[in-house]
Amino acid sequence: MSTEKPTAIIIIGGGGDLAQRKLLPAFFNLYRNKSLPKQFSIIGLARTERTHAQYGELVSSAVTTFAPDPDPLFIEAFSEHVRYVTGSFDDEESYAQLKAEIASFEDEAGEEANLLFYLAVPPSNYAVIFKTLHESKLTADHSSQKWARVLVEKPFGNNYETAVALETLLRERFAEDQIFRIDHYLAKEAVMNILAFRFANTLLRSSWSNEDIEEVRITMFESADVRARGAFYDSVGALRDVGQNHLLQILALIAMDEPDAFTAESIRKERQRILEKLIPFSANDSQQSLVRAQYDKYKNAPGVAQGSNTETYFEFIVKLTHPNWEDVPFKIRAGKSIDHDEVTVEIVFKDVATGPFRSTDMPTVSNRLILTVSPVQSMNMTLNVKEPGYGFTLEQNTLSFAWEEGSEQGYTAYEKILLDCIRGDQTLFTKTEEVLASWKFITSILEAWDEVPLQEYKGGSAGPEHSLFKRV
Repeated sequence: MSTEKPTAIIIIGGGGDLAQRKLLPAFFNLYRNKSLPKQFSIIGLARTERTHAQYGELVSSAVTTFAPDPDPLFIEAFSEHVRYVTGSFDDEESYAQLKAEIASFEDEAGEEANLLFYLAVPPSNYAVIFKTLHESKLTADHSSQKWARVLVEKPFGNNYETAVALETLLRERFAEDQIFRIDHYLAKEAVMNILAFRFANTLLRSSWSNEDIEEVRITMFESADVRARGAFYDSVGALRDVGQNHLLQILALIAMDEPDAFTAESIRKERQRILEKLIPFSANDSQQSLVRAQYDKYKNAPGVAQGSNTETYFEFIVKLTHPNWEDVPFKIRAGKSIDHDEVTVEIVFKDVATGPFRSTDMPTVSNRLILTVSPVQSMNMTLNVKEPGYGFTLEQNTLSFAWEEGSEQGYTAYEKILLDCIRGDQTLFTKTEEVLASWKFITSILEAWDEVPLQEYKGGSAGPEHSLFKRV
């Protein structure tokens, strides 16, 4: 179906932080790059009383603040495409007003419009939105002539049981090809390149298994603390916030088998298969394979409960039942208020030095492949090489290359997922079975969570003193 058909983009929670910081700037950049349909309208739905003009001012302010190199003329033209509905996402009357705004846009366009609904609200509101949106019948007219799609942010559920309930509710009301579960990390260039590195290069393809790999390390560190998101974060915690989705999806891309074809269904099926092979935790695993911690000033953040035990840092070690990865530990960690920002995947290869290179006079170290997702996207390979000068002594050297996200050749992560949704490409979105498999594993950790002492670490430090990430 052509992406040139008129499209109404409805942001439920259109005045919130996510809309202002990420969505509106992303839509603006797509508009500036002529990637949106020629006829489109962005309709914000939120509780705050606003007119269309006032919402246009909010959009202009958000784009000016958060979009790179905003052009005032483009901002003015972009703002003319926005509308606003004052209301609540659990109120039927609000959806009636929304339907009227969509009808007004369709009258101006001269034909029916595709409908994209973005849920930019806390996950605790998903269930009522699914119900009310379905009852409004706004998503019912889903045919070959037009589409209606729903974009859902993570975390999708709170544990395995709630994820099953939400998935059931979602699937009862929408077709699978209408559902776009967002994990924006899947859209980052460095993450997308994992498949290219693995399957399009003989050097990596031939050594990508337990025969050559000692362990895999996945890290997500943020220097920022919870800031003004204390109430939300305290109800979720680090493990649910990034462990269940971002980090397990990266693990799946690292460990998955080669897909039959470069299609959404083939890639998502292989990711699902790996997630279903994660070995669940038991109570006996908790002390050896789990770490949970909280930075020292977390309880002072607005919205955080007195005496909160919510983790802002975690580590776990997981293995797979897949024959290619038997006995290979995947070490995963994430934390807030750390002394630096970092999202990396480190592949530690076995030290296979032979002959004279095994002597104490000629020490070698394991080769390491480090894929950096942020702050600068890059790939580095550490190798043993001869040290310059007299004699034969080894040293370690690094081959590397880097690229920038959002360059002329590509899109930022949010631009990519929004554009893919409009095009109907679900490759970078998770499917029901992936969501449930990841929650099944994470729930096994949550059930052992209380057995793990909550460490404290100083905000802005390297993290807790006790760590599973010892140098190999």
